[in-house]
Amino acid sequence: MTTFVVEIRYTSDRELLERTRPAHRDYARSLAERGVLLAGGPLADGTGGLLVYATADRDELDSLLAADPYTEAGVIAETTVREWTPLTGSWVS
Repeated sequence: MTTFVVEIRYTSDRELLERTRPAHRDYARSLAERGVLLAGGPLADGTGGLLVYATADRDELDSLLAADPYTEAGVIAETTVREWTPLTGSWVS
């Protein structure tokens, strides 16, 4: 598995964000239950979110990101993806 850190930045359309949030959270929960989404949540300043994924490769990650209701609805203005190698912490066995 490859670990990725994904930062998303929302558009300024707060109404669209609020309307889409329940579907996004349901989707995120389903990924967490599968063990694909290790952690995720909004940034404290409300401008976006941070997510940590464990996927087979970048192609799988890109597919998951494309299927996110936030992506489909146009809530996300920018996405930054970084491959990450965690060395310490509870995720490391």
